[in-house]
Amino acid sequence: VNEGKLISGKEALIALANDRDVEYLDENLNEWVCMDMAHHFKRKFRLKPRTITLNGIEVPAPFEPKKGDMYYRVNPTCLKGDYYKTHTFSDDPFDHSCAEFGVWRTEEEIKQVVAALRSIFNESN
Repeated sequence: VNEGKLISGKEALIALANDRDVEYLDENLNEWVCMDMAHHFKRKFRLKPRTITLNGIEVPAPFEPKKGDMYYRVNPTCLKGDYYKTHTFSDDPFDHSCAEFGVWRTEEEIKQVVAALRSIFNESN
């Protein structure tokens, strides 16, 4: 049952999720303190976004779309203005070739990528 014995962080999270009482060692007080789920986990959480670096600028990493996903891609034939396009991923070979060069989930992400690429070629934003 492991009561009173040390457990891993993963085991502590599972126990908390199952409404078990979990204690942590408060090293400042040098005593065991009850870990209150509401107190310690009353925060917003997310997975850290993956990023890549383009010309020294950190931008969101591209993702691998699945059929039906909307994506944004850089428009390589653009001279001025329309620097990116949006599509819905399908079985079309065009979509697969676009994904090989990188596609992004949101307009905010593709705008960051376009700005980084423009800086490489010294274009004004």
